[in-house]
Amino acid sequence: MIMNKAEVCNTGVCRPGGFTITDRAMEFCNFTKGAKLLDVGCGLGATVRHVAGKYGLDTYGIEKDAEVLAQAKAYPQSDWLRLGDALHMPFGDREMDGMFFECSLSKMKNPDAVLSEVTRILKPDGYLIISDIYARGQPAQLCGLLGRVASREELCRQLQSNNFSVELFEDYSDLLRATWGQMIFEYGINALYANLKTDCCKMRAVKCGYCLIIAKKECI
Repeated sequence: MIMNKAEVCNTGVCRPGGFTITDRAMEFCNFTKGAKLLDVGCGLGATVRHVAGKYGLDTYGIEKDAEVLAQAKAYPQSDWLRLGDALHMPFGDREMDGMFFECSLSKMKNPDAVLSEVTRILKPDGYLIISDIYARGQPAQLCGLLGRVASREELCRQLQSNNFSVELFEDYSDLLRATWGQMIFEYGINALYANLKTDCCKMRAVKCGYCLIIAKKECI
Protein backbone atom coordinates (compact mmCIF):
# COMPACT_ATOMS: atom_id res chain seq x y z
CA MET A 1 0.00 0.00 0.00
CA ILE A 2 1.56 3.28 -1.15
CA MET A 3 -0.04 6.46 0.19
CA ASN A 4 -0.14 9.74 -1.69
CA LYS A 5 0.55 13.02 0.10
CA ALA A 6 -3.09 13.80 0.82
CA GLU A 7 -3.58 10.35 2.36
CA VAL A 8 -0.50 10.88 4.50
CA CYS A 9 -1.92 14.20 5.74
CA ASN A 10 -5.23 12.56 6.61
CA THR A 11 -3.76 9.54 8.42
CA GLY A 12 -1.35 11.59 10.50
CA VAL A 13 1.65 9.50 9.48
CA CYS A 14 3.75 12.66 9.23
CA ARG A 15 2.38 14.28 12.41
CA PRO A 16 3.78 12.39 15.39
CA GLY A 17 1.89 13.38 18.53
CA GLY A 18 -0.80 15.36 16.70
CA PHE A 19 -0.39 19.03 17.65
CA THR A 20 1.69 18.31 20.78
CA ILE A 21 4.92 19.56 19.19
CA THR A 22 3.21 22.49 17.47
CA ASP A 23 1.78 23.65 20.81
CA ARG A 24 5.16 23.25 22.51
CA ALA A 25 6.71 25.48 19.87
CA MET A 26 3.99 28.08 20.29
CA GLU A 27 4.51 28.05 24.05
CA PHE A 28 8.26 28.55 23.65
CA CYS A 29 8.05 31.32 21.03
CA ASN A 30 5.26 33.19 22.84
CA PHE A 31 4.26 35.23 19.79
CA THR A 32 2.54 38.51 20.54
CA LYS A 33 -0.89 39.51 19.29
CA GLY A 34 -0.76 40.46 15.61
CA ALA A 35 2.11 38.10 14.80
CA LYS A 36 2.11 36.66 11.30
CA LEU A 37 3.09 33.03 10.76
CA LEU A 38 3.66 30.79 7.73
CA ASP A 39 3.56 26.99 7.43
CA VAL A 40 5.77 25.79 4.56
CA GLY A 41 4.61 22.55 2.99
CA CYS A 42 1.27 22.94 4.72
CA GLY A 43 -0.51 19.99 3.08
CA LEU A 44 -4.23 20.26 3.79
CA GLY A 45 -3.64 23.16 6.18
CA ALA A 46 -4.14 21.44 9.54
CA THR A 47 -1.44 23.44 11.33
CA VAL A 48 -2.66 26.69 9.81
CA ARG A 49 -6.19 26.12 11.10
CA HIS A 50 -4.97 24.93 14.50
CA VAL A 51 -2.67 27.87 15.16
CA ALA A 52 -5.13 30.45 13.85
CA GLY A 53 -8.00 28.97 15.86
CA LYS A 54 -6.21 28.29 19.15
CA TYR A 55 -3.86 31.27 19.28
CA GLY A 56 -5.72 33.85 17.22
CA LEU A 57 -2.73 34.71 15.03
CA ASP A 58 -2.58 35.49 11.32
CA THR A 59 -1.45 32.16 9.90
CA TYR A 60 -0.87 31.18 6.28
CA GLY A 61 0.37 28.13 4.42
CA ILE A 62 2.05 27.35 1.15
CA GLU A 63 1.92 24.01 -0.64
CA LYS A 64 3.59 23.14 -3.95
CA ASP A 65 1.32 20.18 -4.73
CA ALA A 66 -1.67 21.58 -6.59
CA GLU A 67 -3.63 18.35 -6.15
CA VAL A 68 -3.28 18.47 -2.37
CA LEU A 69 -4.21 22.15 -2.35
CA ALA A 70 -7.33 21.38 -4.38
CA GLN A 71 -8.39 18.82 -1.78
CA ALA A 72 -7.77 21.39 0.96
CA LYS A 73 -10.67 23.44 -0.40
CA ALA A 74 -13.00 21.00 1.37
CA TYR A 75 -11.73 22.35 4.72
CA PRO A 76 -12.47 25.69 6.44
CA GLN A 77 -10.18 28.69 5.82
CA SER A 78 -8.73 27.17 2.66
CA ASP A 79 -8.23 30.73 1.35
CA TRP A 80 -5.37 31.04 3.86
CA LEU A 81 -3.42 28.53 1.80
CA ARG A 82 -1.48 29.40 -1.33
CA LEU A 83 0.22 27.46 -4.08
CA GLY A 84 3.92 28.10 -3.82
CA ASP A 85 7.44 26.71 -3.78
CA ALA A 86 9.80 27.01 -0.82
CA LEU A 87 12.47 28.55 -3.05
CA HIS A 88 10.17 31.36 -4.21
CA MET A 89 7.61 32.05 -1.51
CA PRO A 90 4.84 34.52 -2.38
CA PHE A 91 5.53 36.85 0.55
CA GLY A 92 7.47 40.04 1.05
CA ASP A 93 10.80 40.71 2.75
CA ARG A 94 10.71 40.54 6.55
CA GLU A 95 6.98 39.83 6.50
CA MET A 96 6.76 36.89 8.90
CA ASP A 97 7.30 36.63 12.65
CA GLY A 98 7.57 32.87 12.52
CA MET A 99 7.71 29.99 10.06
CA PHE A 100 6.89 26.29 10.43
CA PHE A 101 8.55 23.42 8.61
CA GLU A 102 6.74 20.33 9.87
CA CYS A 103 8.14 17.22 8.18
CA SER A 104 9.02 19.34 5.17
CA LEU A 105 12.59 20.71 5.39
CA SER A 106 14.05 17.21 5.14
CA LYS A 107 12.24 16.81 1.81
CA MET A 108 13.76 19.94 0.28
CA LYS A 109 16.33 19.21 -2.43
CA ASN A 110 18.31 22.39 -1.71
CA PRO A 111 17.90 23.20 2.00
CA ASP A 112 20.49 25.98 2.00
CA ALA A 113 18.61 27.84 -0.75
CA VAL A 114 15.35 27.32 1.16
CA LEU A 115 16.91 28.68 4.36
CA SER A 116 18.12 31.70 2.40
CA GLU A 117 14.52 32.35 1.35
CA VAL A 118 13.41 31.88 4.95
CA THR A 119 15.94 34.50 6.00
CA ARG A 120 14.47 36.91 3.46
CA ILE A 121 10.91 36.48 4.70
CA LEU A 122 11.49 36.36 8.46
CA LYS A 123 11.69 39.52 10.51
CA PRO A 124 14.83 40.10 12.60
CA ASP A 125 14.66 37.79 15.64
CA GLY A 126 11.87 35.84 13.92
CA TYR A 127 11.50 32.17 14.78
CA LEU A 128 12.06 29.21 12.49
CA ILE A 129 10.21 26.15 13.86
CA ILE A 130 11.28 22.75 12.54
CA SER A 131 9.78 19.42 13.55
CA ASP A 132 11.25 16.60 11.55
CA ILE A 133 13.05 13.29 11.30
CA TYR A 134 16.71 13.16 12.30
CA ALA A 135 19.35 10.43 12.48
CA ARG A 136 20.40 9.19 15.89
CA GLY A 137 22.64 6.76 14.07
CA GLN A 138 23.93 6.90 10.50
CA PRO A 139 22.64 9.81 8.36
CA ALA A 140 21.00 8.78 5.09
CA GLN A 141 19.20 10.03 2.01
CA LEU A 142 15.89 8.18 1.77
CA CYS A 143 12.81 8.60 -0.39
CA GLY A 144 9.12 7.82 -0.06
CA LEU A 145 7.66 9.51 3.02
CA LEU A 146 11.16 10.38 4.20
CA GLY A 147 13.89 12.44 2.59
CA ARG A 148 17.22 13.55 4.00
CA VAL A 149 17.80 12.12 7.47
CA ALA A 150 20.56 14.28 8.93
CA SER A 151 22.19 14.12 12.35
CA ARG A 152 21.44 16.63 15.08
CA GLU A 153 24.91 18.11 14.67
CA GLU A 154 24.49 18.52 10.91
CA LEU A 155 21.07 20.16 11.27
CA CYS A 156 22.33 22.66 13.85
CA ARG A 157 25.47 23.41 11.82
CA GLN A 158 23.36 24.06 8.72
CA LEU A 159 21.11 26.48 10.58
CA GLN A 160 24.05 28.33 12.10
CA SER A 161 25.76 28.67 8.72
CA ASN A 162 22.59 30.34 7.44
CA ASN A 163 22.55 32.96 10.22
CA PHE A 164 20.23 31.23 12.69
CA SER A 165 20.93 30.64 16.36
CA VAL A 166 19.51 27.39 17.71
CA GLU A 167 17.41 28.24 20.75
CA LEU A 168 15.87 24.84 21.46
CA PHE A 169 16.37 21.20 20.51
CA GLU A 170 14.00 18.61 21.98
CA ASP A 171 13.69 14.93 21.16
CA TYR A 172 10.25 13.43 20.46
CA SER A 173 11.30 10.05 19.14
CA ASP A 174 8.75 8.35 21.40
CA LEU A 175 5.97 10.06 19.44
CA LEU A 176 7.48 8.85 16.17
CA ARG A 177 7.60 5.28 17.44
CA ALA A 178 3.96 5.51 18.51
CA THR A 179 2.94 6.89 15.11
CA TRP A 180 4.76 4.21 13.15
CA GLY A 181 3.49 1.57 15.56
CA GLN A 182 -0.08 2.65 14.84
CA MET A 183 0.58 2.46 11.11
CA ILE A 184 1.97 -1.07 11.49
CA PHE A 185 -1.09 -2.03 13.55
CA GLU A 186 -3.49 -0.68 10.91
CA TYR A 187 -1.68 -1.52 7.67
CA GLY A 188 1.12 -3.98 8.52
CA ILE A 189 4.92 -3.74 8.60
CA ASN A 190 5.21 -4.18 4.84
CA ALA A 191 3.08 -1.07 4.27
CA LEU A 192 5.37 0.97 6.51
CA TYR A 193 8.49 -0.05 4.60
CA ALA A 194 6.69 0.41 1.27
CA ASN A 195 5.81 4.01 2.15
CA LEU A 196 9.28 4.73 3.51
CA LYS A 197 10.80 2.97 0.45
CA THR A 198 13.47 1.37 2.59
CA ASP A 199 14.07 -1.80 4.60
CA CYS A 200 14.63 -2.83 8.19
CA CYS A 201 18.43 -3.05 7.87
CA LYS A 202 18.80 0.54 6.70
CA MET A 203 16.34 1.80 9.31
CA ARG A 204 18.29 0.10 12.07
CA ALA A 205 21.46 1.81 10.87
CA VAL A 206 19.80 5.24 10.68
CA LYS A 207 17.98 4.93 14.04
CA CYS A 208 15.37 7.49 13.05
CA GLY A 209 14.44 9.98 15.71
CA TYR A 210 12.07 12.92 15.70
CA CYS A 211 12.85 16.37 17.01
CA LEU A 212 11.70 19.93 17.50
CA ILE A 213 14.21 22.63 16.65
CA ILE A 214 13.51 26.31 17.23
CA ALA A 215 15.99 28.73 15.74
CA LYS A 216 16.05 32.52 15.75
CA LYS A 217 17.08 34.67 12.81
CA GLU A 218 20.17 36.60 13.77
CA CYS A 219 20.31 40.32 13.12
CA ILE A 220 23.06 40.94 10.58
